[in-house]
Amino acid sequence: MVVGSLTLRRVMRHTWSDGRRLPSTETTEYLQADRKREEHRGAFGYRFRPNGRTIYRPTPPTALIKRCDLQKTFLINFEDREFSEWPIQPVPPREELSTRPESGPTSDQPAPTVLVETQTVDTGERRELFGRSARHVITTEHVTPLIGSTRRVRQSVTDGWYIDLDTAITCEAWWWSGSAHAFVTLHQQGDPPERPTFKNIGEPERGFPILRRTTEGASVVEFEVTELSTVPLDPALFVVPADFACVEQVRQEPVPPFVIRLAQTYERLKLRARIGF
Repeated sequence: MVVGSLTLRRVMRHTWSDGRRLPSTETTEYLQADRKREEHRGAFGYRFRPNGRTIYRPTPPTALIKRCDLQKTFLINFEDREFSEWPIQPVPPREELSTRPESGPTSDQPAPTVLVETQTVDTGERRELFGRSARHVITTEHVTPLIGSTRRVRQSVTDGWYIDLDTAITCEAWWWSGSAHAFVTLHQQGDPPERPTFKNIGEPERGFPILRRTTEGASVVEFEVTELSTVPLDPALFVVPADFACVEQVRQEPVPPFVIRLAQTYERLKLRARIGF
């Protein structure tokens, strides 16, 4: 749990395997005991032709606020002066889950189709970042298809510097801290999803990343914290402006470029013409 106030600014950069660089994504996070505010600013890409140039437009300024005292989450669009809200779902604490009996595998449980093997190595190197001791850890993830899988062999390497920093708030799921396994799978409609099994080699890194670079083939994703501050925060940061309108859904994408809007209008007219005939 966060003690006092905490401000984190970070930037993420992504380079595709063909050398193309996406616009960087900037995030600022404010934390204060039982509340959190995350401001996000990125870009959205539009392409007029399938193989044409991608046109990027900045996303509207937004903020996601979690208030444990109110048991609510708010998403704010400052450009439109609108917000939406929804309740925070309660989650069982780690202590309660640890007392529940484990459910072992059943005989009719399908066999896993993918092995996700994660090797974590602490290099022993240390350096000071933002006045805190950071450790150098290299994590290698191997994804190996098993019988029944259509996935290819994949490997990624994450080179990072981590510190001990608790950024959790009281109503946030404890597994968001990074101690749980995650596996993203895409499959076509009608095809069975992949069933992963996990294996750890070495103690998984559960610290907060200050610098992190992940490579997979020629693709690179870089993550960097540019500011870490414990200066007291204004409580108004965690309050929705009184004159903002509550709506069902907040816009998170930018207004498309004019040429894209023309193309979208043309496609809608074509669709109406087909339906009319």
